[in-house]
Amino acid sequence: MDAKALSRHGVRRWTALLTTGLVAFAGLTACGSPGAGETAAGGAPADGPVEVDFWGWVPGLEDLVETWNADNPDIQVSFHRMTGDDGQKVQAAVDAGTGPDLVQLSTHDLPDYVINGRVQDITEHVAEHEADYTAASWASVSFDGRVYGVPQGIGPSGMMYRTDILQEHGIPVPTTWDEYLEAARALQAADPDAYIANLSPGEIGQWVQEVQQAEGSWFGIDGDAWTVGINDEASMLVAERWQTLLDEDLVTTELMWTPEYWARVNAGDIATISYAAWFPTALAENAADTSGLWRVAAMPTNAGSDNQGDSGGAAVVVLDGAESAAAAAEFASWLNGSDETQEALITEGGLFPSTVNGLDSPALLEEQEFFGGQAINEVYIESAGNTPATWTEGPNWGTAQTAVLDEFAEVVGGSQTFAEALDNAQAATVDDLEARGLTVNE
Repeated sequence: MDAKALSRHGVRRWTALLTTGLVAFAGLTACGSPGAGETAAGGAPADGPVEVDFWGWVPGLEDLVETWNADNPDIQVSFHRMTGDDGQKVQAAVDAGTGPDLVQLSTHDLPDYVINGRVQDITEHVAEHEADYTAASWASVSFDGRVYGVPQGIGPSGMMYRTDILQEHGIPVPTTWDEYLEAARALQAADPDAYIANLSPGEIGQWVQEVQQAEGSWFGIDGDAWTVGINDEASMLVAERWQTLLDEDLVTTELMWTPEYWARVNAGDIATISYAAWFPTALAENAADTSGLWRVAAMPTNAGSDNQGDSGGAAVVVLDGAESAAAAAEFASWLNGSDETQEALITEGGLFPSTVNGLDSPALLEEQEFFGGQAINEVYIESAGNTPATWTEGPNWGTAQTAVLDEFAEVVGGSQTFAEALDNAQAATVDDLEARGLTVNE
């Protein structure tokens, strides 16, 4: 069975698991039917345009929403830019019946939203667009033959690095994790104020991409039960690496996205940043004065492997309570899949596309001035092709993520090791799954 088929097969299997125990999809399909103020065909009501409230974080969405509104007077979209803890606010708002109609959502979180009825089944509104997306990205929003979102990008890994810092100290660009550790030590020896990387205790995506690179997964399927692998062999490999870097004071530990973090980046304290294809846009926006000093290479690899990783993708979903699922889904399909939007999503939004037309877009290979004229997505395209199909999304990602990050804060504080943190997070995640009435094989 090829990778695409395996991806679809995995989705069908874990969907069956989601419906066991105390939770089920009861009533979810009814949510996809036309709501108040919507015609049966999904068109605008006679008394005015359908209004859709959309929350998202991708740069440049304001302009795309403006373009849509100018061309679609019957469906008008209002946009709220998500920052800080807005993601947590969405969950509480939808539970209270006050959430937006549409929201960008990590595909890691989607299973939990489906289980708890926070998203609408939009199959009837978007199924015709399936062929417009990569099989893996469509599978990430499709459960048991039903579709709960429109894919919006994937997150293959790469390593951004400061050419000036490495060249000044005669340090080669590391291509393996063993070389990375050597480079970290050499850099600190040459300049005690320079560090190979920042280890953010609050940024789960950087950890996930390395676990996937090592062919691990937080979740798996064993017959009719779930398995949990937060402390599996792959995760322990990553833990050992970063424990060494932390113990030897070779990394900074600022929370990513904070002013303190960006101050470190701008000051040249951090020589490399390993992260997904969408991060270079954020880097260029927040460290503009370092333009021309950065390049992108493949993330360092493990011994004997060419594997890269992926931090996870995103989707635009129609939330429970949205009165016009058809109108919201129509806008989401246009935003993510139309020829009109791909260039902006790639060049301004920094997305690595999940669409066929996006992957074929010349904009994907645009040379970027900030990175010295490099066509950086050549690296990310290769990374996407070298990412193993070993990661399985599970039903309590939010719980697992919170457990891991809480424990990582203790690691950075010096009260425990990464290995201990992963063991604790493993136990918390298993306990939560069992409390939900799901079967877990340890």
